[in-house]
Amino acid sequence: MARWHLDELRAALERSGWNIVALEGDDYRISGAWQLRRSNDSRIVVVDFEGLDDLKVLPLEQSYACRVRGTSNSLYFGRRGKSGSSSRGRWRSELRLFVDTLGLRVRRSRPDRAMSRR
Repeated sequence: MARWHLDELRAALERSGWNIVALEGDDYRISGAWQLRRSNDSRIVVVDFEGLDDLKVLPLEQSYACRVRGTSNSLYFGRRGKSGSSSRGRWRSELRLFVDTLGLRVRRSRPDRAMSRR
């Protein structure tokens, strides 16, 4: 796909408080990965970028989707569309859902403070 997918994903994640560390791909199944962490939380979430082509793994900028490792939370990099188009609205909606779901997953995995005092 295009660089704009990565730029908009990065911006949405950073607006939601995520710090991003880019990692290399494995030349086998993923184009690259981002480690995500919020400044007040020690847990790390990894987003893998899918770019498996017929005979090789595509560079990160040409990946076609991403997925939160260990979950089914994924985001397909479809057409951008023009401002106000249904394609553009769909991308923004899917991006928002991906980022919001990521935040919910981390909040749900926090240990209950009352339980940890026992």
